[in-house]
Amino acid sequence: MRKIWLRLHRFLGLTAALFLLLAGLTGSIIAYQQELDAWLNPDLFESLEQGPLLATGELMERLQHDWPQYRIVSLPLNREAGKAARITVRAADADQLVDADELFVDPVSGKVLGGRIWGACCFERRHLIPFIYVLHYSLQLPGETGLWVMGSAAIVWLFESLVGFYLTLPKTKPRSMQPSPNGHGLQKNWLQRWAMAWRIKPGASAMRLSFDLHRAGGLWLLVLMLMMSVSAISLNLRDAVFEPVVSLVSEFTPSPFDAREQRSEQPPVEANMAFADILQSAALEAATRDWDKAQASIFYNAGYGIFGVGYGDNQGLGLSYLYFDGATGAYLGDYVPGSGTAADIFEAWQLPLHSGQIIGLPGRVLVSLSGLAVVGLAITGVLIWLSKRKALRVKQRAVSSLSSAD
Repeated sequence: MRKIWLRLHRFLGLTAALFLLLAGLTGSIIAYQQELDAWLNPDLFESLEQGPLLATGELMERLQHDWPQYRIVSLPLNREAGKAARITVRAADADQLVDADELFVDPVSGKVLGGRIWGACCFERRHLIPFIYVLHYSLQLPGETGLWVMGSAAIVWLFESLVGFYLTLPKTKPRSMQPSPNGHGLQKNWLQRWAMAWRIKPGASAMRLSFDLHRAGGLWLLVLMLMMSVSAISLNLRDAVFEPVVSLVSEFTPSPFDAREQRSEQPPVEANMAFADILQSAALEAATRDWDKAQASIFYNAGYGIFGVGYGDNQGLGLSYLYFDGATGAYLGDYVPGSGTAADIFEAWQLPLHSGQIIGLPGRVLVSLSGLAVVGLAITGVLIWLSKRKALRVKQRAVSSLSSAD
């Protein structure tokens, strides 16, 4: 039975190795996406204008007046002097092609400093970090194809980690210390023999070092690997895999989006309500909850016809949201991460854990290092396979030579 699991481990590892290698490398980079993007593109992220910040309404009016080909999708409400406001936009006409879906706007003058298509190819500095970000979770493949490919790789990663853990366990059951058959001291018990799997033998050969790094690394990082693989599944295959599986244990609280079918193949639903009106309604609703957190962002999802106003500082579990109908302005519901059913809470933890934002910069550093660890495990796994394959070929040639001699 153990041989079957070993072959499965080898097959799964080789199947997912390239995808995990790519995910680990890109993940270790995008853990610092904000800092790297701003460093590469100071002309987009830095604002040089001095003076008071424009009110949200005035900023939007100037943008809509100067750039009528766009409709605002989302914008930050906690803008700072010296830093450009990143505003997401879409084409005003569904049949119109535009050259940007993200604009960088001076919060003092309302001047557009530049724009880009998020995730566009390839290595020009303005597009590099978003390109790597999209490459990380979808390989830049069209539609949902990339989500399924990388989501499937995450499922393989999950099973591969569990099978790998099983294979580190000693073959025999635990037994008490007793004299060894050859009479030399005491035989190691089960826990002592398993403890060896957690260590890297000093002065070992290159092959043994690769094996120890692969086995011990997988053990020491097992919890982190399981966490990253499950969260990757939740982010890529939320509706198809994650929620159906979690629903077997706990039900999810329906959201306003669940009650509306996305009109993906139809033109966007233009809102009848102004952003300013929604912000006022949100302030009144928040006051009834005694929220002491400030408004952080607002968006309008034209696929569902829903406004969302975010509250908080996007640390820990992230922003809380109030939702409103785009046609009538009616309050539709909320999203408060860390509340609701066990399924709601479990899902709310996935993105903060995967990105490391759950504990701020230390978390992002840990996620970055885990990405490099995934790369190391993938490389050592392939090296072990190549070494064993080479040894097998040598053995087969030796057997063939003996057969020929006979």
